[in-house]
Amino acid sequence: MRNLFKKICLLSISTLALSANASVILSSDFTGTNGDPTNVSWVENDVTVNSDFLPTDTSSNLLGLFSIDDMFAVDYNIHNEGSWYVDIVLSVNSLIDGIELSDFTFDASIFNNSGNLQSVQRDLTFSLDILDGSSALFSASDDVFVGDNNNSGFNPTESVVFDLSSVLLTGGFDYTFRLTASGTGGGNNAGLDNLVLNGTSLSSPAAPTTVSAPGSSALLLISGLAFLMRSKRK
Repeated sequence: MRNLFKKICLLSISTLALSANASVILSSDFTGTNGDPTNVSWVENDVTVNSDFLPTDTSSNLLGLFSIDDMFAVDYNIHNEGSWYVDIVLSVNSLIDGIELSDFTFDASIFNNSGNLQSVQRDLTFSLDILDGSSALFSASDDVFVGDNNNSGFNPTESVVFDLSSVLLTGGFDYTFRLTASGTGGGNNAGLDNLVLNGTSLSSPAAPTTVSAPGSSALLLISGLAFLMRSKRK
């Protein structure tokens, strides 16, 4: 009986602890994109993507991708032609209070004009803006590769992390996540892969027939205690 009681307690504590951890809100590894931005598929939790992931130049012209199956690589030379941006328009589930964001991550890569990964360093900066209508909730930049050089041992892919711990998305509202690629130098194209938005959903009370994970744990613990008490009386 003691072992059963310990198992019930451990299960309840573990479930309660997991409910407080950040989880994946949105992600894509761009598998199957193959040069068509309308083929991008998303994993969505408490959010819905309301727009195609279409790269655009500063004059609002749509841009093409290199035909790479599992990467979002834009066929547009940011050094010679200018910067580009791409928007993710998110709707937050109206059945939750909101989402406390933690971070936004992806792998940034640079390409030559043939769509092959660069063998030498070329300048690249990625910026992230989170917009609530016309208001900016967040804005930051990451100088992924600074300047052009021909140093040996260069890796054309670098992880980018934006700390979003100060950002709260409200349930039932729409937000735009805008990524901008820019750079200066001798010529360079840019792309990204393995995009992940992490955060914690803040749940409102669910329908009467639905029991949340913490509630389920409490019921399990109570049932276990009742079982032990009945066994003791016998």
